[in-house]
Amino acid sequence: MPEDPISDDEALYRRIPDDRGFVKKQFDGTFRISSQAFYEGGHRISVDRADLRENNPQQTLVSYPGPAGVVSIKTGDVRAINGLVYHDKMQGLTHTFSVDVEPAPIFNDSNEPDNPAHAEICTKPECPKKVFQTLIERLALLANGKWVIEPPSIKNKPLI
Repeated sequence: MPEDPISDDEALYRRIPDDRGFVKKQFDGTFRISSQAFYEGGHRISVDRADLRENNPQQTLVSYPGPAGVVSIKTGDVRAINGLVYHDKMQGLTHTFSVDVEPAPIFNDSNEPDNPAHAEICTKPECPKKVFQTLIERLALLANGKWVIEPPSIKNKPLI
């Protein structure tokens, strides 16, 4: 069990790069966050705990270069994602996965906290690629319209 559990009412920040692959303009002029904005190779999705970032989403932006926006989602909403199922037709098995958010502070070479607010969204147990794709699609749906900092392209110019 993590030493610093994350409560369901805690807000999480996710940095979304200002890129057509991550933020897509719809025909009606609104913008949709792509599931690729949540893709991470290790199947653990990086987020920041808003409380540990002083509820200042700007702090989530400064850690990484390039234009971006920040969305805020509740931990409880992330954990409520259900229906993540994998069917192994060869063995006739069905695996069900739950979603969790775990503290994962980042430390520098001197073992000092670089980002104590860092956390990761993950599945229990670890899921295969097909299930992870479903998870990131659901996270994108959950995050749509929850900008706390809009990316520059939404504020200034349309994405094509």
